Amino acid sequence: MSDAASPQNVEGTDESLMVLFRDTLTEEPLHELMRRHSEPARFVAQGRLGSAAAAQDAVQESFIRVVRERARYDSSRPFAPWFYTILRNVCTDHQRKESRYRDRLEKLAEAAPLAERRPDAGFAVEALGQLDDGEREILVLRLINGLSFREIAEHLGCSEDAAKKRGQRALRRLRETAFENRR
Repeated sequence: MSDAASPQNVEGTDESLMVLFRDTLTEEPLHELMRRHSEPARFVAQGRLGSAAAAQDAVQESFIRVVRERARYDSSRPFAPWFYTILRNVCTDHQRKESRYRDRLEKLAEAAPLAERRPDAGFAVEALGQLDDGEREILVLRLINGLSFREIAEHLGCSEDAAKKRGQRALRRLRETAFENRR
């Protein structure tokens, strides 16, 4: 990328950059908007979600939605409130999803007589609740919902090998967390 086209050299208001991106689909205005808003957005998202990793994911998803919804941007209104509304909605979606996982884990813990059959199963359920969202999601998809790694890869938008690797890491972390809880 030449100096003239690098994001650091893109000037203008957020609104003019968004209009330029919306109308031309050139990357530089979007990169500049991301440079300007990513850090403050991460701070806001982390305040709502309580997790740096979840906040990073929320900011990335918000910018993806900016790209998808660019045609709906009204240039007579400020960019920042529009963007932060998108971010708020992404965070709310994340919280709902997290709530559904917790509900499912609670139901699983209540309904599963595993803890009665295996004394260490209670530790495993508790450890599952302590994993981050991505780790928990892949284990729930695989172990509880019975999805294949191919299906998980499609759901996550990654390769089957990447899904397997993520699953291995998550399972290893689950074992470590369960072991720590048993002490």
